[in-house]
Amino acid sequence: MRGRHRRAAPRLLLATLVAALVAFGPGEASSEVLVDPLLDLEELSGLDEGFEDDLIDPEALDPFEGTNRGIHGFNQGFYDWVVDPIGSGVEGIFPRSVRRSFGNFFSNLSEPVIFVNDVLQLSPRNAARSGGRFLFNTTFGMLGLFDAAERLGIPRHESDFGQTLGVYRVSSGPYLVLPLLGPTTARDSVGTLVDFAFRPDLWLLGLGPALALFGGDVWFTYDVEKERLAALRETSVDFYSALRGAYLMDRLAMVEERRQQLARSPR
Repeated sequence: MRGRHRRAAPRLLLATLVAALVAFGPGEASSEVLVDPLLDLEELSGLDEGFEDDLIDPEALDPFEGTNRGIHGFNQGFYDWVVDPIGSGVEGIFPRSVRRSFGNFFSNLSEPVIFVNDVLQLSPRNAARSGGRFLFNTTFGMLGLFDAAERLGIPRHESDFGQTLGVYRVSSGPYLVLPLLGPTTARDSVGTLVDFAFRPDLWLLGLGPALALFGGDVWFTYDVEKERLAALRETSVDFYSALRGAYLMDRLAMVEERRQQLARSPR
């Protein structure tokens, strides 16, 4: 759920918020998180047994549940009546292969952000991978439209500032549902703002174009994740609870996995 900023132009801000809703967009109900389609169960099973000691109670991290549920309902209505129809139109215009290439382009823009967080997490090996991926895909991958690095055996990995804070034992803080933006936590909200400041398009193109590109990024992220979101919604009794549990567990697993990677030698 999966896993993620602008103000120069109010219209661009609105467009970005709409796109961000698509990336994290709610649905309708769940409390069964055991067979959550948003979670990588193989990844969870690979974590050390100590991971179980860090498991959190989603309800305990949701002191603003009443307000969050209200915002969730608003987001869901906006998603159903505005975002989803627009997304269907985009799918009708661009075939999946073209959308995948655009998604690769936007993913490539986030590689410098991943690189900075790898450095902050004192993980030079991962930093070399993310930096190498950006340079290789930007050149030989036609500005990132093609993932040439993946074909050479350099897979993409995720790293963000919310994760970086978690690695250094900063508490996630309360669970929040933001209007249009959807699920996050206090820590991850700060992380999203910091990550946006690291984006190369912000420094090269300015605030307005970077916001538009960020909106495209989350839009195409949704294109990849929407089937798993739909599966979670359809199999949930209480979609709000399921989405909350999925988001918190996924973020916890991401932080724990990186902590364990850094505990091993060499990094």
